[in-house]
Amino acid sequence: MFKTVLAMFGVTQSQRDEIRKEINLFDAVQAHTAWKKRLMDYLEGRSSEDLQPHNICVDNRCELGKWIHGPGKARLGEQPLFRQLVDEHAKFHYYASKVVEAHQAGDVSLALTILAGSFAEQSRSTVNCLAKLNAIVEGEQPTA
Repeated sequence: MFKTVLAMFGVTQSQRDEIRKEINLFDAVQAHTAWKKRLMDYLEGRSSEDLQPHNICVDNRCELGKWIHGPGKARLGEQPLFRQLVDEHAKFHYYASKVVEAHQAGDVSLALTILAGSFAEQSRSTVNCLAKLNAIVEGEQPTA
């Protein structure tokens, strides 16, 4: 049955090997999971990072984004799960930028609301897509 899932996704063993050479999807999960702490540290003044909304909202600057808009798109661009990841990842960066934007505008309450609400929800969606794609690339059966 799992071979059927892989075949439906259209990922051969050779393609999975190439994807592993291009990007470590587990590391991408970790990097995007770490954003919540980065943003909280920023809001609480514990960060020396120069976070700027106009940079954060661009979804092709991080390692995952570079892969999504480059080799990943070339390999998997027609696959529904990949297209979902593209959308989720873009929204992830959008909401992260909105947290910083609200904070820089002096609205800490709004920044915290976005962080705990829209950003947290989007983070879960993005990480869920990454985990499913990682399971496929690693040859495991993805969970629903």
